[in-house]
Amino acid sequence: MGVAKSHFEFENALLGRSHPTYKSGHWESRGILVYSPAMIANDELDQTYAHYAFLRRELSLWLEQSIRRDGPDRNQGGEDEANYALAFFSHYMVSGDERVETRFRSLLTDLIAWVESECVHGYEPVAEAHHGTEPFLLFLPRYLGLFPDDAAAAGLLVDAAEHIGNWVEGLPAWYDWERDVFLSYRIGTQVVGGDERLARELAEHFRFLHIALAAWRVSGEESYRDWALRYGRCRAERLLAGEEPVPVLWDLNGRGVRREALQTREERAMAAENHHLPGDPLAGVENLLASGAIYALGDLYRITGEQVFRAAARKIVEPLVDELLDPYADPAAAALSYYRWTFADTSLDEQMNAVLAQLVPESEAPWAMIFPEQRQLRKPGVGKRSDMIYWGQWGEDGSVQPVQEPSTAALTLGYQLSGEVSLARRALKSAAAKFAMARRVLRGGREHADMGGAISSVAAGHGRNWGCGSVTGCYGPLILGTRELQSAVMPMVEWEGGFLPEGVLSLVRPPVGRPGEILLYNASEEPMDLVWRQVGAKEWFQNALEPGEVQKCGLEGR
Repeated sequence: MGVAKSHFEFENALLGRSHPTYKSGHWESRGILVYSPAMIANDELDQTYAHYAFLRRELSLWLEQSIRRDGPDRNQGGEDEANYALAFFSHYMVSGDERVETRFRSLLTDLIAWVESECVHGYEPVAEAHHGTEPFLLFLPRYLGLFPDDAAAAGLLVDAAEHIGNWVEGLPAWYDWERDVFLSYRIGTQVVGGDERLARELAEHFRFLHIALAAWRVSGEESYRDWALRYGRCRAERLLAGEEPVPVLWDLNGRGVRREALQTREERAMAAENHHLPGDPLAGVENLLASGAIYALGDLYRITGEQVFRAAARKIVEPLVDELLDPYADPAAAALSYYRWTFADTSLDEQMNAVLAQLVPESEAPWAMIFPEQRQLRKPGVGKRSDMIYWGQWGEDGSVQPVQEPSTAALTLGYQLSGEVSLARRALKSAAAKFAMARRVLRGGREHADMGGAISSVAAGHGRNWGCGSVTGCYGPLILGTRELQSAVMPMVEWEGGFLPEGVLSLVRPPVGRPGEILLYNASEEPMDLVWRQVGAKEWFQNALEPGEVQKCGLEGR
């Protein structure tokens, strides 16, 4: 078969060079046996497909709606505006909708104009590590994952990365190479530091690891990788050196500081005290999740295989196991799924299965979207904001009961662990219902992508979720096996023609502790010929499915 050009050529760890086949009750590939579960009832798959198809349609409708309504807002395309569109990445890979590319290029054009207008040598002259990094995180490197040949986009990323290791002459230094720390929380191209109270290291400084590794990916400049390995190793060691709970920030000597030891208003602000309830033992972990630390450690581990990165990542995720049934803990479940796959560590599976075994029965009551009058943080743990949406189950007497359904990311993790299609169905059902409600009544979210009460907040989470929301927690991971690698959204499988044909359901389980698999179901009334391959493989495979037919194929990888 002809080989279509892949946008994912940098990925070299998910090579699928053989096509496993079904023989006598098991999947066979290179001598590895993967036993197939019992036949799945077609009505379960029909329902799963129906929720997936409805969600796919709703995303296309939001795309059309957003193109009309979500123009440049108060930041004129800069700051975090483009990050409202994160859910469109997986939708583009699933649907191939060309309007996504058009929308992305429009967002990029606005971002370029903002950088030219507001920045000095590609970065804000006066900024701090939280907001100053936002234009170069999430949207921009993910865009370059899809369109690596866009020189203008690559230029934006590299211009920002050039400051990290003091590689631009004539501008203030950001990094202390002797102590391997950033000089301040206040970092810009004209002002660095200036206030001893801001001389701290935070979870936000992990964001520069994302920028450096993405810049290495698009430019090939090894100094970005080398710096990331050096700094990342130091941060991992400092994280491991402290006792529980994880600190909320560190001083420049590498000593962790916990919430009760914060002395100044500036320290409390840098430690994101407004995002944590008093006494919350997960405050430090929450800060790390909100800056994607687990994904940076995973990238560094994939480059080197060094156990220090694995140990530091485990310290972040292990206390999250008990959060899996929390309806709002999307980033906890996403981090556990990522850790399990990227570090090939199944040692938490028994604990996770024990928690997920307590899953409440599925409710048939309609969803209700709730906004309390007062904006305040009400719940401990991860995935919370003072302005977030609360969800409930509607009673016909007008009452609303707090929702007990876990996040779509937790249900997706449950499917990855067990292969139970009912969990994938529940995830897609929940995502479709929540997203359709949000699209009907909320604004898009471009004006402040971190906000908790917009369409984008439901789709891809608010600013503490690192891009994980009701849609992104299940849509890409289930349908294509996506995960974040060097700040790009990487699917495990891709389709000839660039999209999954309508009428077909695909469910992917990554290869962790056992070979992975892709379930293909023809939900249409016509025979279907599907042509697909694992990302990174050369050979395409063809599956012919009759109406109502289910086929499973093995997937390889680490």
